[in-house]
Amino acid sequence: MTGSVNKMSTIYIVDQGSYLTKKNERLLVKKENEIIRWIHLKDVDQLILIGNISLTAPVITYLLKNKVDTVFLSYYGKYKGRLISEFGKNVNLRYQQFNFLNNQHNTLSFAKHIVIGKINNALFLLRKNQFRNPDSLVASKIMKINYYLTNEIPIVDDLDKLRGFEGIVAKEYFSVFQLFIKNSDFVFNGRTRRPPKDEVNALLSLMYTMLMNLILSKAYIAGLDPFYGALHEINYGRHSLVLDLMEEFRAIIDNQVLKMINRREIRKDHFIIRLYQDDENLNQDEIDSNNLPVYLTNDGMRKVVVSFNSLTKKTFYYKKRNCSLSFEDIIKAQLYLLSDCFQGKEDYKSFIWS
Repeated sequence: MTGSVNKMSTIYIVDQGSYLTKKNERLLVKKENEIIRWIHLKDVDQLILIGNISLTAPVITYLLKNKVDTVFLSYYGKYKGRLISEFGKNVNLRYQQFNFLNNQHNTLSFAKHIVIGKINNALFLLRKNQFRNPDSLVASKIMKINYYLTNEIPIVDDLDKLRGFEGIVAKEYFSVFQLFIKNSDFVFNGRTRRPPKDEVNALLSLMYTMLMNLILSKAYIAGLDPFYGALHEINYGRHSLVLDLMEEFRAIIDNQVLKMINRREIRKDHFIIRLYQDDENLNQDEIDSNNLPVYLTNDGMRKVVVSFNSLTKKTFYYKKRNCSLSFEDIIKAQLYLLSDCFQGKEDYKSFIWS
């Protein structure tokens, strides 16, 4: 499957330097005038382009006219943008969202639920790994994180303090992440971003980006404004609401990364350490250093795409409905729950992994 991964109606294109053209009802992936792959346009619901991929004008026109969600991702695991033919038409819901989040009490309450969900799910991952491989350091981190969850978060009355506690918990959590990696080829010394400086961070960043894109796509469908959130500060171009909703699902992504590494589905030779000219605006010091960004080879990228798509179909227990739902459907359900929250129908509660 050279150059793309097709799962249902989401098409991933990963071949660097390729370009997409249209012929009749087919989308052609070409490189140096050679057709690598073709896809029936009627089968394309979402198109995800990773890295240095270009589109011809007829393809862009078709994608916009037929409202095919087209997403551009960096090879370093960064969301770059998307083609959008028009924004959601449910202006009343967006008005209610803005009205709800303009209230400081509502904003703090919503942000607390997000952080509570994130911490609970982080603790679930820590405890699961602690059960399999008992370690006193992990046990101490669990106790410390649980203290913040039960004693600090419930009484915090300031959004900045809440963000501070969330940051402390994240640091404690990642301080023992290396202990869960059982493949000696991979070393993790803490989170590095934009761009990632080691293989584990490259996997985390890319999978987080895929999660963000999934939530963003569902947010548009639900009619929510992805830019106006609570926990993450509002900033120009930042999808604050999407970043808020990502928090409760990050531990599930972390778990998937650990599985890929520990089951040796991904190998050291699936990564390259050098500056790739496609993406990031690095300064001269970064370019001259020996600590250049890490990114995946085409084969490694395909393995990550397959793993993420497998995760979206995996089922988890969804307490609110007392049933099992796919990961993708849980995200969709949480977005509609949030819509109800903004409309005053019920409070928002994060998904709790169990």
